[in-house]
Amino acid sequence: MVSNIQSIYPAYRESTRYDRQKHGAAADRPVFGNAPKEIDPGLRRDINGVKNGFNCVSDQVDRLDKKTLKATEAALLTSGIVIPTCRRLNSIPKDLEENNWQRPALLAGVTALSLPGDLREMMFAGKDIGNIFKKSASERLEGFAKNALANKYQHPLSFTKGTFLQSLATRYEWLDNIDKTLYDTKFGDFIKEKLGIEESGRRIREVGGKKVASIDFKGGSGKKLVGRALLRVPIIGFFLGVALEIPAVIKSAQVEGSFMDKVKSVGKQLCKSAGFIGLVQGGMALAGAAAVMLFPPVGALAALIGMGVGSAAGVLASKELNKFIDNTFA
Repeated sequence: MVSNIQSIYPAYRESTRYDRQKHGAAADRPVFGNAPKEIDPGLRRDINGVKNGFNCVSDQVDRLDKKTLKATEAALLTSGIVIPTCRRLNSIPKDLEENNWQRPALLAGVTALSLPGDLREMMFAGKDIGNIFKKSASERLEGFAKNALANKYQHPLSFTKGTFLQSLATRYEWLDNIDKTLYDTKFGDFIKEKLGIEESGRRIREVGGKKVASIDFKGGSGKKLVGRALLRVPIIGFFLGVALEIPAVIKSAQVEGSFMDKVKSVGKQLCKSAGFIGLVQGGMALAGAAAVMLFPPVGALAALIGMGVGSAAGVLASKELNKFIDNTFA
């Protein structure tokens, strides 16, 4: 390319050096006398060829990035069905696609804190799988019966128990006190009252080294499903999910334009964030509870798969909701 330019314009190098001496380093184009010379068609073709080549490479890189994000998302959504750690990270491709880098960083920290609990979930699921393949029919039936009786009752899930935060919860009573589920909040009381959800019995069960009351519910499957789902949403995890959306809301307020443009942008992001939290956490709670109700003899394994499916469905539904919000408030 350089030799081509120099062959067409022999004075290119000298004129450029002269022009920079006269006008400074910012003058990086050849000047011939006081008037620029018309660019030769051959040189123009070379320049346009290089520009088109760069544009082509840029487009290919963009397509490759999108394909990589989609492949990563598919891998996380699929593996998240059986691996809780991947389930926690399955929204990262969506965040990166939206240039929200802060949320994945915070999410990685939460995932690291929850790693011991995730490993414990997988261990319980592994025991259910081992029970399925026991050679003795009597042992299999005994294990299934024991699991079915235990999984008739739903214990409240904890955010700190089985994680690196458990020692802090033991030391600081206030942290242990707020580590409860939506079932024990005013919102939970409102849902229980409106749907007529009532307890049919309680059973003391040891979870994470602490005795907790597991609950069974009266009524049909719908009431039981909602009651169990409320027990599967720790409020610390819920509000942490809210906190993870704050960077996206702050970023939405930094768009260029008038005050009303900023208000509109923030409003759209608030709707997206609320939809994401509700769909993902609601999907995990409902699908996890439904799986245990359907397959109580292998409740731990069923819950693991159900939560993964619910989380994946929530992420995909959230993406569609975001498109709807963008089109509605365009």
